[in-house]
Amino acid sequence: MKNSFILAVLVSLFISFSYTYAQGIFFEKGEAGFFANGGYSSLESGYATSFGGGFALGGVMELGFSSTTSTIELDNYYYSDDVEVNSKTISLGIVLLKKKAQLEVNVGYSTSDMGPDVLLLGFNVGSEIKLHQQLSWYPVFSFAVGIPTEEDSGNPVTALGLSAPILIAEHVYLGPTFALSEGDFSWGVTAGIIISFNTASNGDSGW
Repeated sequence: MKNSFILAVLVSLFISFSYTYAQGIFFEKGEAGFFANGGYSSLESGYATSFGGGFALGGVMELGFSSTTSTIELDNYYYSDDVEVNSKTISLGIVLLKKKAQLEVNVGYSTSDMGPDVLLLGFNVGSEIKLHQQLSWYPVFSFAVGIPTEEDSGNPVTALGLSAPILIAEHVYLGPTFALSEGDFSWGVTAGIIISFNTASNGDSGW
């Protein structure tokens, strides 16, 4: 039963992580800036909220930090009440390709007040689809695997994610999210703010 609880904790974490580490896609080459984002996920075993932020250099890298709170319904495990799990994650993304689409690899490390520390590995691929002069759609497919760092903490957990936010006026985005991890499906919403500026000395500030 303990391993079942740990699996539920890991699934809630990876479903959140699998679509929150692709913020760098909003920054073009020659741009840099900061982002802040949040999200809500409805899980088969409860729900999760996440908030984070970081810095991105368009076409090169992104560095982010996120805090996730998961409420897991475990009345069928050895807990009689719902359990709230708080976790903190730091992640680094390196852009491998940014042309018509962006391909990025990610590595991260997560700690939580319940369950083991986890090494996170993943990648995402996405592209901009222009809808209007002030509206762009960014479908992003992602994959993440979490490897517990402690012995007897179970096998690695994987997650597939899809986020489809719409960027408004280059600074605010909002959209749905979907994920599948270890047979558990989730849906949710993500939103964020982008503050960008041109790195060229003669460029104009993005905000």
